[in-house]
Amino acid sequence: MKKINIAIIGAGRMGQLHAKNFEYFVYGANIKAVCDQEKALAQKLAIEVEAEVYSDVSVLLLDESIDAVVITTPVQTHKTFVLQALEAGKHVFCEKPLCLNIEDANEMYQKATETKKVFQVGYMRRFDKGYETAKQKISEGAIGTPVFIRSTSRDPGLPPVPGWGCFPEKSGDISFELCSHDYDSIRWLLDDEVERVFGQAAVLSSIKEKGICGGTMMNDTIALTLKFSRGALGTVEGLLNIKYGYDARTEIIGDEGVISIGQMNYIDVVTGTSEHKISLPTAPSFTDRFAEAYIKEGQHFIDCIFNGQTPIVGVRDGLEAVKIAAAVNKSIQLAAPVNVTGEMLYGSNISN
Repeated sequence: MKKINIAIIGAGRMGQLHAKNFEYFVYGANIKAVCDQEKALAQKLAIEVEAEVYSDVSVLLLDESIDAVVITTPVQTHKTFVLQALEAGKHVFCEKPLCLNIEDANEMYQKATETKKVFQVGYMRRFDKGYETAKQKISEGAIGTPVFIRSTSRDPGLPPVPGWGCFPEKSGDISFELCSHDYDSIRWLLDDEVERVFGQAAVLSSIKEKGICGGTMMNDTIALTLKFSRGALGTVEGLLNIKYGYDARTEIIGDEGVISIGQMNYIDVVTGTSEHKISLPTAPSFTDRFAEAYIKEGQHFIDCIFNGQTPIVGVRDGLEAVKIAAAVNKSIQLAAPVNVTGEMLYGSNISN
């Protein structure tokens, strides 16, 4: 059977995760090349997956044997590499978020539409068994009409500090870096678009790290309310550097019932000791919590290439998540509700 030859662009943590998943767990995939400006990093990963090494994306894309690229570089580089890959006739898997502004997202959307290549964005929650089941039950009307959704994301880590975590503009702050997963999953679960947002954010659990950064860094705590176009309401909360483990949960309330996804404990084991204490293990990181989902999203990408299908999470979904994240950041900046189109509800009009 012919395999889809893949090039990994970016050999950091996510590049390593995807490279090993595609090479060892995804049927029909072959890691042909690894590219990173840090050649030693690329070489290390390439040895593990028996691939060729590149340090220049432009040179890599000249290889006609490469069918698809997986882009796992810092978000500021996504647009450049996506457009180059599409121009070279490659299928594209791009890690989230798609980019940091609506203009770039629109340009990427237009190019993907023109080239008609398979384009998938790395929102792996759609491939998690719990989220998949919830989506099916909502579609079947198990809880009637959804009226409220609550999404929670908590991560024990921080972006590099000192490093790019000290500069919110390089990551889009917590709204883009952490909560874009929430934005995508709530749109998908409710099959509806977010119309209005009102957000607040602060550095609350990383005061020491903020000092290391010289007094400015990515916010580690965010809380926002949302209104959907068909009238449902929702909330999203995101926290970084909260130590106890990775925690992602979602609750959807309908006029006839409720669905709850996820739980704090990672493995369904409870330990009781002679000290009269009960403990439950939490997920060390998002790669543990969604390990199976990452493999399934990779398989979906390959299947879409073989079958000429459109991924269930494509470039338009990436664009819509960027729109929400940008509106949230504008709302935080102005301390006012903002329509996702960019209109502030109280005061003068603004643009994203």
